Amino acid sequence: MSAAPQSGFAERLSSDLAFPEARSLRSRDVFGLIARAWPFIRPYRRHLLLLFLMMLAAVPLGLVILDLIRIFFDVIGNGHPLRPYEARMLQVPLNASRDLVLWRACIAGGVVTMLVIPLNSVLLAYAVWILQKMSNLFRVNLYVRMQDLSVRFHGEEKIGDAIFRMFQDSAAIPQVVDGLIIQPLRWLPLALGTLGFLLLFDRTMALIALAVLPLDFILAAASGGALRRAFVAERERAAFATTRIEETLASIKAVKAFGRERFETDRYARDNWDAFLAARRARLMLAGYRVCSNTIRALAYAMAAYVGARGVLVGGYTGAAKMAASLGLFQASISIFAWMTAGARELTDRWASLQDVVVAISRVLEMATMPSGEKIKSGTAVPGSPVRSVGFDSVSFGYDPRSPVLKNVSLEAKAGELTALAGPSGSGKSTIIALLLRFFEPDAGAILLNDTPIQRFDVVAWRACLSVALQESPMFTATLRENLVYGRPDASDAEVWTALRRAGLGDFVASLPAGLDTMLGEKGAKLSAGQSQRIGVARALLRKAPILLLDEPTSALDGKTEESVVAGVREWIADDPARRLAILVTHRRSSAAKADRIYRLDAGHLGLATLASLGQRG
Repeated sequence: MSAAPQSGFAERLSSDLAFPEARSLRSRDVFGLIARAWPFIRPYRRHLLLLFLMMLAAVPLGLVILDLIRIFFDVIGNGHPLRPYEARMLQVPLNASRDLVLWRACIAGGVVTMLVIPLNSVLLAYAVWILQKMSNLFRVNLYVRMQDLSVRFHGEEKIGDAIFRMFQDSAAIPQVVDGLIIQPLRWLPLALGTLGFLLLFDRTMALIALAVLPLDFILAAASGGALRRAFVAERERAAFATTRIEETLASIKAVKAFGRERFETDRYARDNWDAFLAARRARLMLAGYRVCSNTIRALAYAMAAYVGARGVLVGGYTGAAKMAASLGLFQASISIFAWMTAGARELTDRWASLQDVVVAISRVLEMATMPSGEKIKSGTAVPGSPVRSVGFDSVSFGYDPRSPVLKNVSLEAKAGELTALAGPSGSGKSTIIALLLRFFEPDAGAILLNDTPIQRFDVVAWRACLSVALQESPMFTATLRENLVYGRPDASDAEVWTALRRAGLGDFVASLPAGLDTMLGEKGAKLSAGQSQRIGVARALLRKAPILLLDEPTSALDGKTEESVVAGVREWIADDPARRLAILVTHRRSSAAKADRIYRLDAGHLGLATLASLGQRG
């Protein structure tokens, strides 16, 4: 089964995976995990069925072991006669000597052992493989969903918490499948087989075993709420500590520059201690639960041992088979009683662990079911005709409706031209780029491509018409070449070098010992701000898109380098002036002066500008 997301799967996550938030969970919600996990279980349902059938095959082997226990104690130890089916199993006469029975029983035990041990290993390996495949499918599709979430979500949510949910909370999905499907499937045939054995040979032990089950379930139901609350606190505090790590390391230059290492260490120490205390409370509560569960089983075992041993002492017959009580029968019955109650205890222990699991999955599903696109709706049309113009028609927008960023903005950028949007920081220039990229929808007005509202276009098809160089120019931990061709992996070396030259980076890259194969370090750590910006421009120029969006691409450059970059952009437009246009967002008068058309944005209002009206810094 491929690890790639199934077609259309990510789009169905919101409706398929709706689930109560962690603090509102109830015990019955645990069983709802099966329905939520079903999209990840369904591709492997045949494997689960095969695993169940393989488990059924192990039941007869277990019963053979129990019968061999009776043979060793009663037939070989006390001289009791063999039963006909036992003689057939050992391939000996009914009146065979004890030496021969011992020899054949040892051979039979060895054969069964050689079958049971490999079978258990295969079952374990097969179950682990199934769980790993499901976990991988879950995480890959969750990653798809995280990328589908809105820019607002990624801008407002704590990245450390999202990472914790992605790697820690999502790891609970195998436990859902194991605790609610695989282990019950594994225990059920064993429980039915062993219960049948007990009813047949020792009815009293069977009744004791049956009495233990409701006690375990009552304990599980009574403890569920407190365990869930403890696990919620544990995961929230751990996620907060992870967020602290992410934020500190992401800002490590500022931490070092201001000498705040000790301050950050103390803050993390407090957060980590709080996480430890929350984890300790949860684990102690879980340990107390298991102590109660083990106590119930120990008392039941002592009662069963007393009843069985007394039956051997006083003699008589026991069970539906009306067999004479014997030491061998007692040993087999008490062994199978221990297996059955141990399986029931393991299930109730897993129920306790599932209280942690349901909290983890709830946190994951909370993120997976968030609205994906800030009201962004994809149209169906595909931009087909050559780009003649891009325009804003009376567009208004605000991240908060009470504080509009753009107010009745109208502008037009034409093919063959470089259009500049100038204005002070915070005036809304970058918001225009975000609206063009359809990260957000306008509150009023329309954005037009050749007089057609871009809302009519398929979002992916529309973004394929755009190439963008952002002010921060995010870099990936990869080679220079891989960063450059990120938007166009099939670009030739000649095209890469042309883009580098136009971005003013040709000589710099040529001077590098490894050239295009130079590793840039973590998020481009080896680059200066100006180099990162120019790589971002080269990456944008390299992408085959007719509309080039440049958001403060020269803010970290000197005047000479700035002129070189703007000249490179004009050269890119000149390659196909009837089909290409560029929009330059800048606060620099020097950059705006090189544009064919200049708009000035001030406090959300936009109008055509002249160089004189821009002032010294736009």
